Amino acid sequence: MDDIKLVHQLNKKNEKALGVLIERYSGYVSTVIRNISRGVLDTGDSEEVISDVFITIWNNAGHLRAETLRSYIAVIARNLAIDKMRSKHIQLPLDEIETDDGQDIEYETERKALAVELNRVIDEMQPRDRELLVRFYFYYQSLPQIAEEMGIGLSACTTALHRARKKLKKKLTERGYGYEA
Repeated sequence: MDDIKLVHQLNKKNEKALGVLIERYSGYVSTVIRNISRGVLDTGDSEEVISDVFITIWNNAGHLRAETLRSYIAVIARNLAIDKMRSKHIQLPLDEIETDDGQDIEYETERKALAVELNRVIDEMQPRDRELLVRFYFYYQSLPQIAEEMGIGLSACTTALHRARKKLKKKLTERGYGYEA
């Protein structure tokens, strides 16, 4: 069953489709959680987060789209891993710490709109560019790890990521999300 059929069946709340989803993506979810937590969550906590990921997907099955399924799963895994780390009072990497300084509603609205647009732009990018950006920024994989898993040299990986970022910035700027320095 391909992802299109899988999502269609999940939208219908087909429990067998959930089993296929779990079988197909458990390793992937585990990798995302391990990369986000940098190995500080114990096995029990990691397994709990994995279960929570699939429960969340099941509960929101009506919102799934086949073309963004992998990204959707990764974002849920990332967010739930961060939540678990926070609940355990585990120090998060600096780039994951959010401040609660009473930012106003306008700021939060703009931030959420940017996040939605960012996901749209990444979904529209060429598969290789999208994969590089997602692996680096969402899964927190290192450049050597990305290069190895994608079967490219480290130098080529670094250059390709740099170019993908430039394309991403250009597209966001064209859509009104850039800034003038």
